Amino acid sequence: MTRRIVVIGAGIAGVATAACVSEVDGVDVVVLDRGPRGSLLGSTGLAPGLVGLFNEAPVLTKLAQASVHCYTDLSDRGLNGFDRVGGLEIATTPEGQREVERRSELANAQGLPTQVLNARQAAAAAPALVDEPRCVGAVHYPDDGVAHAGVIVAALADRAAAAGARFRYNGAVSAIDVQGGRVRAVRVGTDVYRTDDVIIACGIWGPAVAALAGQRLALTPVAHPYVYSEPRAPAGPSPFVRWPEHHAYAREHGDRLGLGTYAHTPVRVSPDDLGTEAEQPWPAEVFDPAIAESSKLLPAATRFTPQERLNGVFAMTPDNLPLVGAMGDVDGLWAAQALWVTHAGGAARALAQLITRGDTDLSEIDQLDPCRFADHLPDELTRRALRLYRDIYAAVD
Repeated sequence: MTRRIVVIGAGIAGVATAACVSEVDGVDVVVLDRGPRGSLLGSTGLAPGLVGLFNEAPVLTKLAQASVHCYTDLSDRGLNGFDRVGGLEIATTPEGQREVERRSELANAQGLPTQVLNARQAAAAAPALVDEPRCVGAVHYPDDGVAHAGVIVAALADRAAAAGARFRYNGAVSAIDVQGGRVRAVRVGTDVYRTDDVIIACGIWGPAVAALAGQRLALTPVAHPYVYSEPRAPAGPSPFVRWPEHHAYAREHGDRLGLGTYAHTPVRVSPDDLGTEAEQPWPAEVFDPAIAESSKLLPAATRFTPQERLNGVFAMTPDNLPLVGAMGDVDGLWAAQALWVTHAGGAARALAQLITRGDTDLSEIDQLDPCRFADHLPDELTRRALRLYRDIYAAVD
């Protein structure tokens, strides 16, 4: 008997999950997305693509490693989905150096290689991004890299289609029919897709879609600034850079530099203001000072006035862990939410295993239970998420 699965959302989480479940015998997969094919109007299309493997929550390190395996597999097929350029965590004070070295030791304990660098070595590794006079030291993560989300999504969509998945674009889901405590169908306008399982992979729009099935997702959409320099002479690939003390990060995008920062008052985006794209108007009064201050971390020769400014909305949870697994008391309803490019490929594999065989190789999957906040008040969950905005890589209990 064929098992029918509907995936809602064709960003990286949705297509990765579709690719994984489509390759299982006896399934029929449909992917629904309200945008046009290849548009990536959600957070996936705006992500700067940094993939740092280490996280103090081991479950996220495992998801990142599995994701890189997925993206590297695409590269092995001739598609440039992932560049292993490495990553640097820069310290600008002795206290900051102790912190990055502490994280390095934790990374080593999880099996990741690292190298402690002095200021000269760090500046030599990424001369356009590291200001040697201001740098006290750094830690290099050689297995880190940058993902090319558009390439990855297109390749995974092709893989899913080759395995039999069907894609429906330009159609917003209007209803999820639940009868007898389980999902029965998904409606897009007048079209009805009968189904046994529904996977919600809608990013910032996930709560609105989950509500169609009478369920709640503990997600808080927040605005985030990222800027690009004017074109410059490319200097070849270099590691991306993060300054944990200053909540900032930067990378080279070929002939442009990119810079992002969390060093500003968190800007919550109301669900009523989300619209149909993850990019929002630029709140200059909040973002401009933060970008200007973070720009001072760059060498004087490469500091820039932004040529392009992006306010990209992404979804946060109250503990910085994604929502992956079965949802609530509705059988056949699943979540693949709050997933960055860093973790999407690995999470998709774990969720596909959970759906199609009832268990998964990821022993920590229960930590990602989408229902773990069911007994908490929504306002308190929002406050908890916003308190974590500057520590986006931290995990809390």
